[in-house]
Amino acid sequence: MNKKICSYSLGYMGQGAAYNFMSTYFIVFMTDCVGMSSTLSSAIMSLALLAEVLAGMTVGSISDGCSSRMGRRRPFILLACLTLPLIILLLFSTDAGFGRLQFAYYLILSIFFRISFSCYEIPAGALGAEIATDYDERITLRTASRLFGILGNTIAYTLPLFALELTARQQDGWRLAAVVIACVCFFTWLTSFILTRPYAGPAGSKRSQRKLFKEVFTSYLELSRLKPMRILIIYKAAFACAIALFNTGTVYYMRCCAGFSNTYISYVYFITSAVFLITTPLINRMALRMGKARQQKIMLTAAGTAGLGFFLLGSASGPGVFLYIVIFAVTQNSFWQLSPSIFYDIVEVDEFVNGKKREGDIMSMVSVLGTLCTSVAVQLFGLALDLAGYDAALASQPGAVTTFLSAAYVLTPSLCFLAGALALLRFPIDKDTFNALKQAVMKKNAGEDYSRYSAALERILK
Repeated sequence: MNKKICSYSLGYMGQGAAYNFMSTYFIVFMTDCVGMSSTLSSAIMSLALLAEVLAGMTVGSISDGCSSRMGRRRPFILLACLTLPLIILLLFSTDAGFGRLQFAYYLILSIFFRISFSCYEIPAGALGAEIATDYDERITLRTASRLFGILGNTIAYTLPLFALELTARQQDGWRLAAVVIACVCFFTWLTSFILTRPYAGPAGSKRSQRKLFKEVFTSYLELSRLKPMRILIIYKAAFACAIALFNTGTVYYMRCCAGFSNTYISYVYFITSAVFLITTPLINRMALRMGKARQQKIMLTAAGTAGLGFFLLGSASGPGVFLYIVIFAVTQNSFWQLSPSIFYDIVEVDEFVNGKKREGDIMSMVSVLGTLCTSVAVQLFGLALDLAGYDAALASQPGAVTTFLSAAYVLTPSLCFLAGALALLRFPIDKDTFNALKQAVMKKNAGEDYSRYSAALERILK
């Protein structure tokens, strides 16, 4: 792993910590500590995610046209580094006295969190496509990023549960967790920002701010006309729904259906992180040997089939739940590790067809799509959980709650995985077609004949 890849990938430790802390524990924090209903809590999260959609659309396009001497992407990473840690500290405050302003307080801070997070996620993702331009190098870059991300995930998953067990009051446990997550984000993002200076790349061509949204929609429309991008839209949407339900429902399912304590749940998360670390090099090897898209098809099919089997057996025993979580862990690890690299390859398709390099727009489109799916899934989850009769004060939840959690946590994600695998059956880009595409782009830009690559191009575009 060279210095360039390490410098870039380090930031994903903070990204993993912030993303998983918020997506896994925010609704739990709101229902069990703040005392807000799951419907209102999920409404806050959903509205904030919608704000992230707008932020994602603008950040990606603005970064493509950023003319800063720091490069197109790094100024946004610095902005996120300086703002998101403070927002996390304020967001996980439970001081009394908010009264009627409680909903507005958490909504505003949640929106700020999503906007700030977008300032890291999308420009950093686009920067990866600029740093790594080779098919295999992109796999290696995303594998390194995933390794650092796993460290962040482990902190986000396990720390809050241990903090709640160690402190006498829930409020103190959540504050302690927030302080650690904020520090992880600040130091990893700042260090990555400094170290990636030599690899920042050239400044972009400045875009008109007056027509920003029009340009974004035009870009999205052009990108969605590309055959590979249409396939990846289904693939991304299917996984986004699955992971949203999984992250939101994990703690509820393990508590209500399996009867696990906070300490036991934290041990499960530790083992999950170990699964991430063990499988990451194996996923990298599989992708290098068989190609990224084929590896994803195999993983999604296997996980979806196993999940359906688990649901039909109706087992909420300790071993059964553990097995399901391990299978899901391998699958989500595979997705987060390889999917950005798969989307990177759309950059060359776009350049060949439209004559543009829009890494920021491509990554923002991916983020916007995932955020919209997550927003809908989270809102429906919270509403259905309330309708099922969930009450945080009850030691044992009604049967309707456990039935709903089983459908939302096991059945629906499994069906989503199978839908994503089905979409990838028609994905045309592998190592051979990608290399042919790169050569065709180079020759087209130089005004030379590229007809020798017509077979690969036809497979990719038609």
